[in-house]
Amino acid sequence: MEELTDVFSANNIFLTNDSIEIIVDRIKKGNLNDILSKLCYVEKNAVIINYIYFKYLATETMYNYILMYITNNIDNILLKYSEFIVHVNMYKLSISDIDKHQTFINNLSLVLKEKYPNKLLKCYIYKAPFMFKQIFNMISVFIDKETQEKIKLVKI
Repeated sequence: MEELTDVFSANNIFLTNDSIEIIVDRIKKGNLNDILSKLCYVEKNAVIINYIYFKYLATETMYNYILMYITNNIDNILLKYSEFIVHVNMYKLSISDIDKHQTFINNLSLVLKEKYPNKLLKCYIYKAPFMFKQIFNMISVFIDKETQEKIKLVKI
């Protein structure tokens, strides 16, 4: 677990409130690939997703581009490895954000389930808000045991 924390620290995955201005500025000035590469990138056999970039980038018109970018990263991992790991930094996620982006969340879940059956090794979720943890605990009873064991809410 220490190795994961080192990876995230080295890549500034744990953003502070001061970083939000930088993110918004980058979105205003940067090209789409630069922004998407901060939202989702690959480290060995892991795809790392930073919600904070999604928060400021996601609109219904962007959902397909974001989904395509994430799946392309996973496809690239699977060229070298038989399974992949997902790390999700949920810093700044709110319940209203979950509601607002429910369509994207459902589409992402469906694509991952259909396109990558039995390819997920582990999913680590960082900085999940308290309410997310409660909701996850309730819905986890509907997730098969094998998948439940792959998902870990990490305290930092």
